Amino acid sequence: MIFSIGETSKLTKISIQTLRHYDKEGLLKPIYVDEETKYRYYSIDQFLQIDFIKRCKSLGFSLEKIKEILYEGNNLENILKSIVFQKNIIEKEIENLKNIKSNLNRLEKTLSHAMNSLNKPPQMEELEFFILGSSQGEIKDNNDIETHIRKVFKKIDISYNISDTFIILKVDEKNYSYYEEIIVASKSINSEEIYKNKGVSLYVEGAAFKNEIYFEKIKKFQRDKKLKKSEIFYEIYYISKLDNKNEEYSLINIFHPFG
Repeated sequence: MIFSIGETSKLTKISIQTLRHYDKEGLLKPIYVDEETKYRYYSIDQFLQIDFIKRCKSLGFSLEKIKEILYEGNNLENILKSIVFQKNIIEKEIENLKNIKSNLNRLEKTLSHAMNSLNKPPQMEELEFFILGSSQGEIKDNNDIETHIRKVFKKIDISYNISDTFIILKVDEKNYSYYEEIIVASKSINSEEIYKNKGVSLYVEGAAFKNEIYFEKIKKFQRDKKLKKSEIFYEIYYISKLDNKNEEYSLINIFHPFG
């Protein structure tokens, strides 16, 4: 007894498009194809294959692996090996998802703090993060920034996820219109170099080369509070983005360390 592709689709709860795809990939060939109409037909025996494919798909097996099990190693020993192999893949994916969740939690915490502090008066706080690498030189425009960032990432000898990192621009102490160093940092990727310092933070939405007005606000806060003077400013870019006019509109913490 044979069934049309439409009947097979209804009886097995698999779409016609999926059955056609399985045919194209050589995973499940119809038992008969009408030469004139090109209609595909399946036997009731193939329903067992379809159920097996569905079970494997539900366990996360790729079509290539399912095909291998069906036609190259369709015995209990090979099926068990495939199950163990798939379990190891799933465990790695679970670990990866855990890492992604941890990164999202850290980013949520950082952004929540930054947004609560956004456009408010300067505040004193302690910052701590890992320094993954840096590049020094006179940085006068956005092209220079991008060039130095790529230099740092090229030097970093680790497998990193860009979502785990953020960019820090060290303002030139002699000319606040320029930068003298690009730093790639992270709160989750360990490195031997750790930055930890107390200072004054001012959270703003802005862009590189346009923050001198905020330096003056921080300096005034420093004078009013009679804090130890320093000429160092860091611009910490937690979220870098463009607005609908293609202008930079980033979430920045302008940090002025003590001494």
